[in-house]
Amino acid sequence: MAQDADILLHEPAGGPRKLRVLLFADPDNGAQIRAALEATEEPLDIHDADIAARPEQMREPTDVVMFVFTSERHPARIPAPGAESGKTPVRIALMKERAPQAVRAALRAGADEVLFLPVDQGELARALLKISEVSAAPQPGTRGRLISMVSVTGGAGVTTIAANCALALAHSTEKKVALVDLDFQSGDLDAALNLEPEHSIINLAEAKIRLNSVQVESALTRHPSGIYLLAAPRRIEESEQVPSSRVTDILSMLLEMVDVVIVDVGRHINDSSVAAWENSDEIVYVIDQSIGAIRGAWRFLDLFGRLNLSNIAPRIVLNRWIAHHPISDKHITNTLGRPLAARLPRDDDSIRLVVTRGEDLWKVAPRSALVRGYEALANELCGLAQKKPKASLFNKFFSFSRNGKNSRR
Repeated sequence: MAQDADILLHEPAGGPRKLRVLLFADPDNGAQIRAALEATEEPLDIHDADIAARPEQMREPTDVVMFVFTSERHPARIPAPGAESGKTPVRIALMKERAPQAVRAALRAGADEVLFLPVDQGELARALLKISEVSAAPQPGTRGRLISMVSVTGGAGVTTIAANCALALAHSTEKKVALVDLDFQSGDLDAALNLEPEHSIINLAEAKIRLNSVQVESALTRHPSGIYLLAAPRRIEESEQVPSSRVTDILSMLLEMVDVVIVDVGRHINDSSVAAWENSDEIVYVIDQSIGAIRGAWRFLDLFGRLNLSNIAPRIVLNRWIAHHPISDKHITNTLGRPLAARLPRDDDSIRLVVTRGEDLWKVAPRSALVRGYEALANELCGLAQKKPKASLFNKFFSFSRNGKNSRR
């Protein structure tokens, strides 16, 4: 992605430390690779090695393994020094051949990253920066919050609410937020954010390749607000290449990397949807004031009840709410047998500005009731207390006068 240098992971608690790099290279390429490594600003502890490396060297905890890889002559698996210590290094394959089949061969052999020879200084620096942050940042037991949004009724506004809740957190908190588009049939989150992703979830779909934070981050696209998007596949048929087990792995990895993950499940219920729900802290079902939306919500709640996900209950959010609509709030809650978690007001003027200017609500209508609604919903879903607005001088005076009158009664 264009903003690879931005740090996505949580900041490390301690100061910078040297990355231990084990370099497997032939004499023809070794000198150039080592020079490139030494020229980077990242603090490194570089060790030359070969396949017959000393056992104690192979056992020592290692952060990075760099290996010259050719399609004509390569091991069945790229070595993983340090595995005995419980630390698995990031393995970088260095290749002269740029053919797709050669790159796939390296990835199948266990490479986490592929760089080409002669080594490009910028590409190497970006790869090492990611690895440095991944190595230093994770804290045992930390996990982000997963929020899934769904509606079996088309046009209810799931994608819009998912995008705007993420933007609400970006604008009003310091949370690091990632959006995941599991609505493979529509894949509209990139359009909602006015983004053109170069990568998507399909880049992480190869189940045989060990998943790590570096790979996940490389598949993300950064929005100017600071939120990250894992986009849906460009082609609808590619969605069949993403198994639900891989979706679970991707979500688990993202939850270690950011504070909040918001998933747009869309309207098509499948194994990936259930995988997201099983790992969610909150599930939001979106409706509007129509008979079809209420009927769809009733059918969804019936299905959800039969899944026996006892640890979580969907929250109902009413989108594009109109106060004096014939289908009232009371009618909806009575029909569904549960209260509304939020009502997001209909605001056609603000939405029109968003579309025409290509900017988000916080730029075009920062004081609108719709912005306040999104911020309240996002904070509620994340368990954050809403800040009470400061009372104006008039309100304070009015309150004092009223309390004074009451006290004299």
